[in-house]
Amino acid sequence: MPVYERGYRPWEHSGRRARAPWWTIARRGIAEPLKSRRLLFLLAVAWVPAIVKGGILYFTFQMGELSRLIGGKWTDIGPRGFLTYLGWQSPFVLILLAIIGSGLISRDRRENGLALYLARPLNVRDYVLGKGAVIMFYYCAVTLLPVWALCLFGYLVTSGATGMQMLLLIPLQALAYCLVTGAGFTLVLLALSSVGQRTVFVALWWVLLYAGTDGLAQIMSLFSPGLEILNFPGQFLNAGLVFFGGEPLCVVPPAVSLLVVLAYAALGAWVLRRRIKPVEVVA
Repeated sequence: MPVYERGYRPWEHSGRRARAPWWTIARRGIAEPLKSRRLLFLLAVAWVPAIVKGGILYFTFQMGELSRLIGGKWTDIGPRGFLTYLGWQSPFVLILLAIIGSGLISRDRRENGLALYLARPLNVRDYVLGKGAVIMFYYCAVTLLPVWALCLFGYLVTSGATGMQMLLLIPLQALAYCLVTGAGFTLVLLALSSVGQRTVFVALWWVLLYAGTDGLAQIMSLFSPGLEILNFPGQFLNAGLVFFGGEPLCVVPPAVSLLVVLAYAALGAWVLRRRIKPVEVVA
């Protein structure tokens, strides 16, 4: 039938719900880096400590207390042991987030892509949420997922581990910790990315903030222990004691460290509100 004989056809609903705009951004941002073999290799290396800890847990169960003495903290299957493991993942968090998150917004600003992104129906909230979901995915890939895998493996191969603790309590504690700290890292890194237009400089700022404050705080704490509060990653790790329990890792109380983390997140959100403006494209 010719087109002109068909007449007017009203719009028909497909019955499928439209996908959230932020999910489209997040899905593409997550999938693109996975095409890189170097990134896949880095993710594999980031799981090596979990594999080593799992092997030590297995041999501890097989060999008894002797291997427990040799393994030290690697054999701890309590909440504090898993928080210690998350501290060991700090170098991978630094490198991976620098690679993934540095160019998320700076690249759009350099290519004048914000005007297209923030055209309707996409708003600033969806844009930031989509970009942030990318960072959260890769952060949890090297922190939360290995902890969950270790909890399941530890429950299966070790003695004295209860299902309530290994399969419920510790996974929930790790989830709460990773959501809070991951949101803090995400907002700070996105704020840095929104300030600069060169990905290399944003990555450099991130490294200086993460590793530079760590070294600076260790030096300054020799004169005043309270200056450990300047340790950016250290405060995120010390805040984990609010969720996992245990003795403080430094003189700063864990509750204060948690407030510092929330302050970093609030500052990052404020910078994003100032740097990212909604723009409507007019034809």
